[in-house]
Amino acid sequence: MTLSNNDWFLHQHLATTLDERLPAIKAVPQQIILAGADGNHSHTLLHARYPQAQFAEYDGRAEYLQAALAQRKQQQNLWQKLSGKLPPQHASHRLPENEAADMLWANLSLVAQPDPVAVFENWAAALKPDGLLFFTHFGPDSLKEVLAYWRAHGIEVAAPLLPDMHDIGDMLFHHGFYDPVMDMEKRTLQYASAAGFVADMRVCGLWASLQLADEAAAEAALQQGWASGELRDITLELVYGHALKKLKLPENAALVQFYPQRRV
Repeated sequence: MTLSNNDWFLHQHLATTLDERLPAIKAVPQQIILAGADGNHSHTLLHARYPQAQFAEYDGRAEYLQAALAQRKQQQNLWQKLSGKLPPQHASHRLPENEAADMLWANLSLVAQPDPVAVFENWAAALKPDGLLFFTHFGPDSLKEVLAYWRAHGIEVAAPLLPDMHDIGDMLFHHGFYDPVMDMEKRTLQYASAAGFVADMRVCGLWASLQLADEAAAEAALQQGWASGELRDITLELVYGHALKKLKLPENAALVQFYPQRRV
């Protein structure tokens, strides 16, 4: 899959919306992990907001890392090419569990991994106590028109594992985070062709998460759906979340805090 700058419009929308929430955060992160490459949109926004921060990028999808690197090089001016350092990239979804990052930013990378609980535990282990997690994901109403169409036309498909945002909040709370905040929006996208729809779903990761018994038959059915006009409007449920890393205490230990006495 060859990825160009125009392929990342959905990632760009999500990254921009998430970035608009950062002015309320007083902490200034120095070490930021990008958990998932998104065509350099997240790095551009975060680098502009936190110019002194150091970045590291992780993604198990090599073509996503390559696309991000190509766009960074293309956007550099001559001085940046001579003196600037590009974020190191690591071809893995798994992050180092060294509690070193101040912020973890994951834009649509959760969809590429089948076990969200394991991911959240890994993310928590990568963050310092009280480190910031910001992420986006898809909700269970995503692609509902396509899934219904396939089933009505005898195409076997299992819906992707897309937990409700409240369930995601519970997972975060029980697996390394506190004060999770979740919200969502629904977007309707209109496609003129099945090919355009499939291409976008491949980039955003939803296509790979579908469990299709016969992918060729599924694509052929989509072609018929667009030709007949039965398919055009596609729903995506976009989920936004942020939380703070819990302090992990040794077994049988408890946190004791002292507060100064207030004078009346």
